[in-house]
Amino acid sequence: MLGGERCGWLEPATAACLAQPPSPFELARGRLELEPSGSLQAASQAMQVAARRLHEAGIVRTWRSELVDVRTDDGRTVAAVERAACRTLGIATRSVHLNAFRPDGWMWVARRASHKLNDPGQWDNLVGGMIAAGELDIQALEREAYEEAALRLEHMHPVRGSQLRVQRMVPDGLMIETIHVFDVQLPEDFSPVNLDGEVAGFETWPLESVLDALERGEITLEASLTMVDAVRRILGQPGK
Repeated sequence: MLGGERCGWLEPATAACLAQPPSPFELARGRLELEPSGSLQAASQAMQVAARRLHEAGIVRTWRSELVDVRTDDGRTVAAVERAACRTLGIATRSVHLNAFRPDGWMWVARRASHKLNDPGQWDNLVGGMIAAGELDIQALEREAYEEAALRLEHMHPVRGSQLRVQRMVPDGLMIETIHVFDVQLPEDFSPVNLDGEVAGFETWPLESVLDALERGEITLEASLTMVDAVRRILGQPGK
């Protein structure tokens, strides 16, 4: 709880770790609370103290040095926190996913690197990633597209799809995420190159193969929902 607003969910042992003195948090009645601080900066500093303590305790196993917004149930931003801690803290995040197609309708897919904490080795969209603190969804999409596939989207006019909500347990905690879906058709000669080390390889599949892989559980849940969102729109077009 930040300033009386719910913004996350914790395992009891994690809450107890964060409440150990000295701490800006108090644990009472099943709630870990930070009293109103009067500023987003102060709340963000407290959240960074929490993330660092969890990392030092080995509860948060990685560190990204990237911030994401901490938002209340009604969408107000009340703090920022280290990205690697958001699942452990049960903080709702936002992400972008891009359904990328060749001119012949085949879809680009990317295999997640084996060192990824969540869903290693599974297939994913060509582009997908979290929206950083203070970032617009289209800005996140352009950044992730370049980092993950060396793809520049400035003049490609990606089309907005749906906003999807996912909630599931993952190895580092609770994922609660709103996915902003985009579609784009890429040039026939496009060849992706991964720049951030998080992708093991790329392929293109016809939609029949995409659906088969979905049924076999070879694609991440988030990418599966994103791809189904695109297929529904394609099948809804005249002549499809």
